[in-house]
Amino acid sequence: MKNTINIIISALIFIIFTNLGMKAQSSFGVFAGLATPSDLVNQVYNTDLIKSTDVTGVLLREAAISGYTIGARIRQNIDEQFWFTGGVSLARFPQSVIPIINQANALDTLAIMTTIQNVVPIQAGMMYQFNKGLVSLYVIGDVTYNYLMNSVDVVYNNQSFPLPPEDETKERIGFGVGMGLDVHLKVITASLEAKMNTINFIGRSPSEPEKRFFSLTLGVHFGQTQSDKP
Repeated sequence: MKNTINIIISALIFIIFTNLGMKAQSSFGVFAGLATPSDLVNQVYNTDLIKSTDVTGVLLREAAISGYTIGARIRQNIDEQFWFTGGVSLARFPQSVIPIINQANALDTLAIMTTIQNVVPIQAGMMYQFNKGLVSLYVIGDVTYNYLMNSVDVVYNNQSFPLPPEDETKERIGFGVGMGLDVHLKVITASLEAKMNTINFIGRSPSEPEKRFFSLTLGVHFGQTQSDKP
């Protein structure tokens, strides 16, 4: 978790200082909301079958529980309708409890494994704003550099067997696409955004499945969020 905090703080400092050096048609925002994972996000070993010298265990893995996402983002106007976006966020999925069952005897629980998944995407992309006014609609797409962090704890029943260490950080390249709406008020802009995030599109091993999560967030931006260009 300490590594997660360090990554987020470093990225936030970069975003804030970048935003300070931009021209007037830019904004800084924060957002938070629901993160709903695909059923493969908590497949930390890229398999549901664990083999050791004496036993073969089956992971009774259910889909990861919905979690939350928080983050920060900048917008920089390019022309009347296009905006550059960049930011950093954290998607955290709560503890999953995964029994490991003896493949030869379904009544024999070899161990209980608990996992927590954290994903830190650093994002850069484009936003297209369809219209101006009190309420505006937009679509967004970005490329993400993702830090994937899995925390794994195992409680053995009668005998222990080796499990690969997974308390480590992996890096993957992904992408996100979504749409949203802005409500432009005098001081701030409030936003509602729905987005599908693929977190390991590039860099995954041959046995590693593609992993995604859907986010639905509320946000607020400070600064200019509509172009003043004619």
